[in-house]
Amino acid sequence: MSTSASTVVRMEDICKRFGAVLANNHIHLSVRQGTIHAIVGENGAGKTTLMNILYGVFLPDSGAVHLYGQPVRFRSPSEALQAGVGMVSQHYALIPRLSVLENLMLGGEGASFSRLPRAQVLARAHELAKVIALEADWNAPAGALSVSQQQKVEILKLLLRDARILIFDEPTAVLPPADAEAFFALLHRFTGEGRTVLLVTHKLQEVLQHADEVTVLRSGEVVATMPVRESPAAEPQVDARTLARLIVGEGGMLPEEELLLGERLGDRPRLRVEGLTVPPIRSRAGLKEVSFEIYPGEVFGVAGVDGSGQAELIDALMGLTSPAQGRIWLSSEDITCSSPAERLRKGVRYIAEDRHLRGAILEWSVAENAALGLHRQGGFGSALSLSFARMKEFAQRIIARFAVRAPAADAPFSALSGGNQQKVVVGRALMETPVLLIAGQPTRGLDAASTLAVHRAIREACQQGAAALVVSFDLDELLSLCDRVGVLFDGRLVDVVEGERKRREEIGALMVGAVRGGVA
Repeated sequence: MSTSASTVVRMEDICKRFGAVLANNHIHLSVRQGTIHAIVGENGAGKTTLMNILYGVFLPDSGAVHLYGQPVRFRSPSEALQAGVGMVSQHYALIPRLSVLENLMLGGEGASFSRLPRAQVLARAHELAKVIALEADWNAPAGALSVSQQQKVEILKLLLRDARILIFDEPTAVLPPADAEAFFALLHRFTGEGRTVLLVTHKLQEVLQHADEVTVLRSGEVVATMPVRESPAAEPQVDARTLARLIVGEGGMLPEEELLLGERLGDRPRLRVEGLTVPPIRSRAGLKEVSFEIYPGEVFGVAGVDGSGQAELIDALMGLTSPAQGRIWLSSEDITCSSPAERLRKGVRYIAEDRHLRGAILEWSVAENAALGLHRQGGFGSALSLSFARMKEFAQRIIARFAVRAPAADAPFSALSGGNQQKVVVGRALMETPVLLIAGQPTRGLDAASTLAVHRAIREACQQGAAALVVSFDLDELLSLCDRVGVLFDGRLVDVVEGERKRREEIGALMVGAVRGGVA
C-alpha cells in the first residue's frame, strides 16, 4: 500500500440516529485511492448505515462527507452514482418481472453506460459475467434467478457503471468459493486501475487476504483503523484474533472454533426423498432423480455451485413447487402433495435463503415477523383473533436467546440491521425443536459469534430429535456443521461425503464435475 496514495473518501464526525438507536456516533473514516478498505464489526455496529450515508440512501444528522477533497451531500443514490459512487447492497433490488438485461439498464439515468447502445451494454455484461461465473438468460425475468444469481446481477449493475468508488456490503455472502475468488480478482483489477473499494464483510479471512486497510466499528463508533499490509504481496500485519477482539471488545466472547459432531437418534429416516425430479425454475439445472435420507439427530448439508438445483430442492421440500416425479416422506408419511401450511403443522420449519423475499415482511413489527408462518399453530390465539401480546412475548424470547439488537419487539422489522433480521428468522424456526429443519443459507450476513450461535442452535435441535438439511455456499460452514454433505452437480446428487471422506478438496472437485461420485 502506497503511503502517498491520496484520500478519496473522508467522512468526518458522522452521526445518524434512528429513533432510540444511535447507529453512527461521531464516526471518522478516511479511504485512500486504489485500495480495498474493509469495514468490520458485529451485527448492528453501524457498518451498513455508514455506507448508506456515503451512497446517498440516508442523510447524516450531522457531520460531513468529502470526495476527492470536495464536500458533497448526496440526497439520493442517483446523485452518488453520478459522482462516481456505486453500492451493491446485501439485498438485491431487482424487479422480478423485468428481464435480466432490463434490470441491468434500470437506474442508469446520469451514468455513462446509459448512453451506450444496447448491444454494447450486453457485450460488456457478457464479459463481466464470465469473471463472476454468472450464467443467465439475459432475456429471462430476473425473478427466475436464484438468490446468488440475483446478487451477481446487482454486482453487474454496479460494474457496468463507470463508478470510481465501489461499495460492497457482504458481497460474497452467497457466493461459492470459486466465484468469491473470481470476484476478489476483479476487485484487485479495479484497484490496480485506480478505483477504490469499500468492503463491508463479516469474513475476517477476506480482510486478511484482500484488504489494504481495515476500520473496526463497535456500537456505532470507530474503535480502530489500521493497515492490513504494506503491499499486495506482503504478509498481513494483523491477525484474525486481534480483529475479533477489537470487534467484540474486552468483555465480549470470542467465537472459538469447535468440532460439532452429531449422532443418529434412530434407524428410521426422518426425511426420505426418492427420485425427486423438478424442472428448472430458479436455476439452470433443476433436479434430476435425486434420492437421499436424513435421520433424526443428523445435519445433512447440500453443496454445489450456484444453479445446481439447490433452489428447486428447497422449494420441493417445503411444498412451494410440485415435483415432476419422485416422492417425499416425512417419517413414514408421504407429503409429496402437502401444502406448505400442512408441512408447517407437521413440524417442518424453514429458513429462507432470502429473508426479504420469503422470510419476512419489512413493514411489519419484529413481533409479527417472529410469528409469521406459525400463526396457525395455535400458540398466538385463533386464526381470527391473534394475540399481539403473545407474539411480542415470543419475539422477546428470540431477542434474548439470539442476542438480537432491536429497539423493541414492537419496532418495525426494517429498523433492524440485516444480521439482526436474520437472527429473528432463524430464531423463529428454532425456538421450539422442529421435526425437520430446511435451512437455506442460515448464517447469511451474520458475524462470527452469531454464526456460531446459529450452528449451536441447529445442533441442539438435532440433539433433541430434529433432523436438519442445510444448503450453503460456504464449504467451511458445511464441513464444520454437517455430519454428511451431499453434492449437487447439474441437478444430480453425485455423491454423499462423510466421515474421513468429508474433505474440502473432494467436495470442491465433485461440485464442478471434476470427479465422479459414488451416488448413481
